[in-house]
Amino acid sequence: MSAAVPSRWRAIGRVLTWLAAVSALAAAVSAVSDVTGADDPVLVVQTWRMYGLFLCTGLFVLLALRPRAHGAVWALLIADKAALALTAGVYLARGGAAEAASTIG
Repeated sequence: MSAAVPSRWRAIGRVLTWLAAVSALAAAVSAVSDVTGADDPVLVVQTWRMYGLFLCTGLFVLLALRPRAHGAVWALLIADKAALALTAGVYLARGGAAEAASTIG
């Protein structure tokens, strides 16, 4: 039995990775208005969030173009997304926090 991934699954994975890149780009672009409208107490946080979304966009594009060449990037992105979902779940369990539900959903 071969350990090779069938081309159908490889194509599905690539489409899903491009979808993740487009979604991250849409979130990053929408974060621009959050930064421009932010008050001083949250300006730095909103800016870091926006930069992180643009970074994720670039990483997903790299993975979509050459998925087998960037194993460590896959591990970092999966760990980051898992940490975000777990943290949001804890916040929800403690009574909620702004945008915790949308982070999980």
